[in-house]
Amino acid sequence: MLGQQGHGGFYAGPTSALSHLMTSDKEEPDSGEGAQASLFHRSYSDAGMSVPSSGTATPTTVATQMAYDDDLSAMLPPKHLVDGLIEYYFEYCNWIYRHVNQAAFLAGWLRYKSGEGGDRIILGTVCIILALSVRYLPPSHPLASSLTGSIEEVGTRYYGIMLSALDRYRESMRKEGSGKGYTLDLLELLLLRSHYLTFAKEDPEEIWSVRGELISIGTALGLHRDPGGKFEKSVAERRRWAWWHILLLERWQAFMFGRPPAINARHFNTRMPSYCDPSIDKSGRLYKPNIALFELAYILGDIMEDAVSFRPVPYSAIQGHDRRLVQWMEEYLPPELELDEFRIARYLASPENAIRRLGVQSVIIRSAYHHIRFTLHRPYAHIPNSLEIAVASASQIITLVGQTRSDFLSNTALAVPGHMNWGPFHVFSAAMFFSFQLISHPDQPAGKLFRENVRKAMTCLEQSRWMPIAEKALNILEVLAPLHSDEFLQEKPEKREIKKAQVLKLVKTLAFPYQDAPYSRSGETPDLRANDSPLVRADRSPTSHPVPPSFVPMPWPLDTPDFPALLPTNDPHLHPIQRPHPPPPSMPHTVQPVMTDIFGQPVVSPFEQIQPPADEGSMWGASVGFAMGEWQTFLSAMQPPDNTRSKDETDQ
Repeated sequence: MLGQQGHGGFYAGPTSALSHLMTSDKEEPDSGEGAQASLFHRSYSDAGMSVPSSGTATPTTVATQMAYDDDLSAMLPPKHLVDGLIEYYFEYCNWIYRHVNQAAFLAGWLRYKSGEGGDRIILGTVCIILALSVRYLPPSHPLASSLTGSIEEVGTRYYGIMLSALDRYRESMRKEGSGKGYTLDLLELLLLRSHYLTFAKEDPEEIWSVRGELISIGTALGLHRDPGGKFEKSVAERRRWAWWHILLLERWQAFMFGRPPAINARHFNTRMPSYCDPSIDKSGRLYKPNIALFELAYILGDIMEDAVSFRPVPYSAIQGHDRRLVQWMEEYLPPELELDEFRIARYLASPENAIRRLGVQSVIIRSAYHHIRFTLHRPYAHIPNSLEIAVASASQIITLVGQTRSDFLSNTALAVPGHMNWGPFHVFSAAMFFSFQLISHPDQPAGKLFRENVRKAMTCLEQSRWMPIAEKALNILEVLAPLHSDEFLQEKPEKREIKKAQVLKLVKTLAFPYQDAPYSRSGETPDLRANDSPLVRADRSPTSHPVPPSFVPMPWPLDTPDFPALLPTNDPHLHPIQRPHPPPPSMPHTVQPVMTDIFGQPVVSPFEQIQPPADEGSMWGASVGFAMGEWQTFLSAMQPPDNTRSKDETDQ
């Protein structure tokens, strides 16, 4: 239900006290153009969940007429440069994320420029668009030469102005008693903020915090309920775009951290966006790649429900998820994105914007698909079928991302390298999978193939070394490289163990891509505010608050019987040791196996384990190939116990 105007205008569900004031007429389903069928989108009955009879419920109106913030506006570049960067954003920077409704924003920006009244949300949106645009600008672009400072400095400057404008907006809402100030404009600003933060990848906890705020505001505005016929078509579509972008961010960040999703698929019924203005694209296919990415996010939500479950997960569930992923690739990935290596290179180097967009979308969306699929099967890599799928998908990631680098290096004016900022992390995750397969089984038949994939990944990261995440990833892979080299295989077992202990001890000290901020070791946080004053905020430091372990210890990616998966007892590949306690009554056909390390020693139950420190236990999520807490456990387990070490190692 959407609350009545006199009651705040925010969403109130069927258990709220406000429900007493609502009618009980069943809501009519939308049968218009917005009712696009989706294979993966389930519709649930809305019986007893109605809206006021007027059918025009809207969120609380927030006054936008206010005094201008002259001190903040003075920090902006000249208007013609601002307009040029805004135009550049809508032309080149929103190929994957269409966070901002262009028509609504440009109308607000026109009012702001013409002096009709200040609007801090519009000002903040302008600033974050500037910060994003410079991240995509090729060095030779005329707009880049008009800006002072490096890309990072310019981005940080305008991001700081945005934060100041946002703080002032919220403070004014509190002082004036205008409520929370929740609007679609605010949502789109926060979505842009999350987009900007993905470039740095140095304080992902801030992205996680923004994700939570977006979920809260989105559900307060009722975006999780399909607007149906209650809103004008353009507004209804804007609400759908906003909600699905929230879901896309929320699902992907849950995947990156290995944390539970915030909202279950059963708890929203908002349809996919479906309308494309014919004046923009007569074919109506312009947004098909974006919709395909939303469909993938929908599947990812269900995968994460199982991935972070503390209850046993039958292997049949993994197989079911995989079938849905394959079906998505076959039925929902637009044919125009199914590009071979030659066409990817040609598309990325094309002078035509529409062609170049398809090349970028093909690489990004397919890389995300393969990353999800190999991560789904990684914990079950001791099962031949899952190992085959994980290896194939991880190889595809390295191949896909590797195909883009030569074009970027030779033609940066056309390729828009900013879009590929996730590429190094995809490659790193795949390379880590192969590395630890080799470390665990250096003599395995597929070793040559795995080593070649690691070498290809390191070459790709070397070419991307200008990106901080690539630098960190390459450092880790270079340190691990001796453990799966040809020379390592020739050494005696005793020497192998000594070298392994030395290398893994060094790896523990390195900075980790995505999870580690460059300042997290010292506890200092750079000031992103506009006033350039020293500022250390504990709530921005990823090491200032513990992150609870949210991943059940999954089987290690080792093809040995010492690593039982969470499988049903009748699975032919499972030989688990029975737990001393019986399984829950609601799950009679599964057992909770005793978790063991690589030496066969019991691992503490996830229900009993102590929360690890944030800088140790939260460095690795499922997307990197390790569950929460697995990284430290694995490094410790890879080193032999003190009483088993050789005399040479003890002496050393």
